[in-house]
Amino acid sequence: MRNDANQRFAAAFADRKPSTGHIGRALRPMAERDIRSVVGLIARAMNPDEGDQAENTFRFHFSCKNHGIKDGRHYYVLTHDSAITGVAGLHHYIWGPPENVWLAWFALEPGCHGRGLGTLLLDAVIRQAKSRGYKTLFVETYSTPEFARAREFYRAKGFTQAGGIQAYLANAGDMVVFSKDLTNHV
Repeated sequence: MRNDANQRFAAAFADRKPSTGHIGRALRPMAERDIRSVVGLIARAMNPDEGDQAENTFRFHFSCKNHGIKDGRHYYVLTHDSAITGVAGLHHYIWGPPENVWLAWFALEPGCHGRGLGTLLLDAVIRQAKSRGYKTLFVETYSTPEFARAREFYRAKGFTQAGGIQAYLANAGDMVVFSKDLTNHV
């Protein structure tokens, strides 16, 4: 069943007609061997602290997977000429409402911004979430300047601010939570 879900995810990405800038790009499930590359990408796209947190998350995920434990996470990488240029995932808290899912570690190489790849990746993740029966997609970001572009991106893609936590980060940055209703998304 997992392979079927992965094939549907790749097909959802492939359904989009690529422009010239997208030729040669592929989406596949993240493998444990990808951790180092993905962590580096996240550190470059966000900041080194996020890279460290991502590494802990991915190591936990693959440890669970290697022990047959489902942790509610699914990660995918976008590649170009065998180099990882993007990452995205879904994280369903196994104790949470069954209709809700979180966007997990959504990042692109900084040099890939502005080419439509973020939109393609987000659309593919949304299709995957819908195929799994989720109704609402949440994403956690922060009020600090380095996350301004991310906040603008999510707003532009139809996410609305759903809440937050003041002074969540050590530097007094607030957590900002966005949500998107998937029942009306095409």
